[in-house]
Amino acid sequence: MKWILVVLAIVAVVFLQLKPGKVGVKRGDDGLYYKAGETNVYTGPGTVFHPNGTKAQEGQISEGKPTGPWKQWHANGQLHWEGSYKEGKQDGDWVQYDEAGKQVEKVTYIDGVKQAPADPTTTQTPDKADSASAPAEAPEPKIE
Repeated sequence: MKWILVVLAIVAVVFLQLKPGKVGVKRGDDGLYYKAGETNVYTGPGTVFHPNGTKAQEGQISEGKPTGPWKQWHANGQLHWEGSYKEGKQDGDWVQYDEAGKQVEKVTYIDGVKQAPADPTTTQTPDKADSASAPAEAPEPKIE
């Protein structure tokens, strides 16, 4: 009887020392997200981290596509972008902030296409749009 308690105690100690890992989600050739090693499209939370461990992006993935509200943060933890995806495409207003947290741009997307500035103080127009300043497509999320 004592040996059963000893074995259970050892097993409990081993499991308590395990830390939850992150399971990768990969974008397939078709542009959809799949849980690593699986063939079914992924649905669930999508979270990306900066190399320093701070959260870089967070949102939801539905049927392999980013959907609903997404946020992106600078490496210092300040909000960088916030906006929404619809059917895997940017849709609605996307707001950009600098590393100090000050709003620097507001851009409207319709079905993934950048529109004229939503904010009249923004000088960026669709024909002069700098793709480097726009939020990137949802990067490879990691599931928490």
